[in-house]
Amino acid sequence: MVASCCSVAVQQPPVWTLMWSFLLLLVSPVWSFQGAERLPPPSQVHADPLRWSAPPNHTGLSYTVQRKGFEAERWSDFLPCVKTQKTSCNVTMQDAEASCVRLRVLAHGHNLTSDPEEACSQHGSSCSPEVQLSTQPGSLTVLLRADHPRILEYGAFMKYLVYLGREGEPLKEYGQSPSSLVIKELEEGGRYCVSVVLVYFRVPIGPPSCVKCQDIPQSGERARQLLVTLVLVISITAVLVVLSVFYFLLFQSRRIKEWMRPPYVEPNCIRELRPVDPLPYQPIEEQCDRISLIHPSA
Repeated sequence: MVASCCSVAVQQPPVWTLMWSFLLLLVSPVWSFQGAERLPPPSQVHADPLRWSAPPNHTGLSYTVQRKGFEAERWSDFLPCVKTQKTSCNVTMQDAEASCVRLRVLAHGHNLTSDPEEACSQHGSSCSPEVQLSTQPGSLTVLLRADHPRILEYGAFMKYLVYLGREGEPLKEYGQSPSSLVIKELEEGGRYCVSVVLVYFRVPIGPPSCVKCQDIPQSGERARQLLVTLVLVISITAVLVVLSVFYFLLFQSRRIKEWMRPPYVEPNCIRELRPVDPLPYQPIEEQCDRISLIHPSA
């Protein structure tokens, strides 16, 4: 029996395919490393004055400050604070436009650059809003000044842009207003956060306010708070009254007796026994004759 052998021809891949596969093997670890290792941005970036904190669990980083003027289209590096090791920067007013610039900070380290984090204003200024929050069951009031210097300067063209969101979620644009804004139909018991920025024809002006969060009270909780407040006021008033009474009883007893003593009325019997006042004495002028000179008798 004769066995026949058949040869099978195996086609080799082209050279460029092998080279491409080799490059993918080299580059893929770098891509996976950059995807897994992402440098977080600086935290607590405040604009008044400009300062920030390093990202958690990261040391030996450098930072770059960028600024954007009112009419500028792009962010530009602030040259005195490019790749600085400090966590603050002295941003001086170099020109009129610099009075209302927006600021942000980037972190550099480990051959990576973080996303920028924009600076916010904690207390408000002539270029940023001053924000206070007030809550009612189901609603949140964002208290804003209607006489802000920029609103007085630009009139109806300058407004407040309010961002709203639950704590831990991204803030979304809620609406514009030239003064305080009431946000209704919020979930009672939830915690909501707000950030506000001045806008001129929807163009942001100056740093936004730092995020502020507030709990929305429930209807029953509000009533309990009012009851507790009323009880405290009554208790404090009662304590003050008791202390005042003790003070007068201990230290002002004589004065209290004088206040309580009835006015004195003289009895009629004593009035009758009183001697009658004598008639007033009126001296009588004597009539005298002029006496002539008397000579003694011899």
